[in-house]
Amino acid sequence: MTALVGLALGTAAMTVVLSAFAGLEDLVAGQFEDANPALKISPSTGQYLELSKADSVFISSIASKYPASVFEPVYEQRVLLTQGEHQTIAYLLGVSGEYFREHHLSDHLMTQSDPALDLGGNTIELGAGVAYYLGISTTNPPPIISIYLPKITAETNALNLSESVKAKNVFVTGIHSVQPDYDASKVIAPKEWVQEFTGAQAPSYLEVYDESAALRRDLEAHFGDRTVIADRLEQEATLFKVMRSERLVVIAILAFVVFLASFGVVSALTIIALEKDNDIKTLWAMGATNDQLRKLFFTNGMYITLSGWGVGMLLGIAIILLQKYVGIITLGSGYVQEYYPVTLKIEHIILTTLIVLGIGTIMSLWSTKNVVRD
Repeated sequence: MTALVGLALGTAAMTVVLSAFAGLEDLVAGQFEDANPALKISPSTGQYLELSKADSVFISSIASKYPASVFEPVYEQRVLLTQGEHQTIAYLLGVSGEYFREHHLSDHLMTQSDPALDLGGNTIELGAGVAYYLGISTTNPPPIISIYLPKITAETNALNLSESVKAKNVFVTGIHSVQPDYDASKVIAPKEWVQEFTGAQAPSYLEVYDESAALRRDLEAHFGDRTVIADRLEQEATLFKVMRSERLVVIAILAFVVFLASFGVVSALTIIALEKDNDIKTLWAMGATNDQLRKLFFTNGMYITLSGWGVGMLLGIAIILLQKYVGIITLGSGYVQEYYPVTLKIEHIILTTLIVLGIGTIMSLWSTKNVVRD
């Protein structure tokens, strides 16, 4: 019974922890769904994505081949923003209306100026974090902020530093909240004045709004190593690598716990052998071979292992379903959702099964060799 309980608890713990990691990963990935495009084509070297005539023809043909795809050039520049005594550094993104639609920025607006106001083209929308640093909480009436961009040239020296900075005043027409990192570093503006202001002749990168694997293969085949093509998760590679590394460490720890619990199988088989010593001698006298006796004890060990795995799996799935649909463990106030996220995936059930049954099988084989000796 002790061996069964140990294996059951180890199986349940591994199932629950894997579902918790999967739920957390899905939650984080969901936050980046509107912040990051389906695909991002960045230059492998340099600040700008230089597109040749052949590249432009290819993009036109690929857009025809994949009608659902949209290619959006983004002009990015790091700038200084000021409003009164407040200032912050952010990334200015020059985009078209397609960017606003594909990133669903209208769904994330916290405040917006009156659309009937004629403010011309010199407008900008701020992420909630940038707006906080600038001390802006409303866009009614639209506040005016100043944007500064270094203009370092060969003629720049200590005597004309004032001429080495470009400045522009713009109206803030909206504040949005998409994802914390995005909100704290991005400001969105029409690409017409951004191109003129920054002097950019080529985009910083291309955003592709299509998740087709075939499209990505075609893009990689054409651009080769000239560009880096990344999907939503790859654009946040560092974050997700850390999360997956943590998951591997936890899996290793839980597998070790299951390994320790499996020693209960060895103890159980040893106790059974001692209790059934007379029965074993009787079977020997009747002509039973050592291999047959080992198979008998191995079967008992596998019964214990399978029973522990089955009970633990049912217990783990029950806990996951309760957390998902009822809510047992809360995250606390201030988080994006009230209860800790969990996601039950078939691959995690398979992984847990392989680990538990694999360790149980090895321990059962090892123990039968010690219980029944030649």
